[in-house]
Amino acid sequence: MAALTTALVACDSTSLTLTQANLDRIQDGMSAAQVKTILGNPTDSKSEPIPIVGGTKTTYLYSHEGNQIVIVLKNDTVQSKEGHFVPK
Repeated sequence: MAALTTALVACDSTSLTLTQANLDRIQDGMSAAQVKTILGNPTDSKSEPIPIVGGTKTTYLYSHEGNQIVIVLKNDTVQSKEGHFVPK
């Protein structure tokens, strides 16, 4: 039962972080760990090799109740961010 409670709290915590204010806190050059400290664990993620130059491109997707944030990292460093939020 405790595990279920923890999981529910974690889901609720992540949903509360999908705001424009928190997206604004994400800056180019931040690490994946710093992103997760602000936004929590992503809803989905995808990693793929970067052709020719090498390294890894990772895309984090955060999605909840129509709000969506996409963070793109290159070699564990933020390269770009984008967010779409449902008007309240």
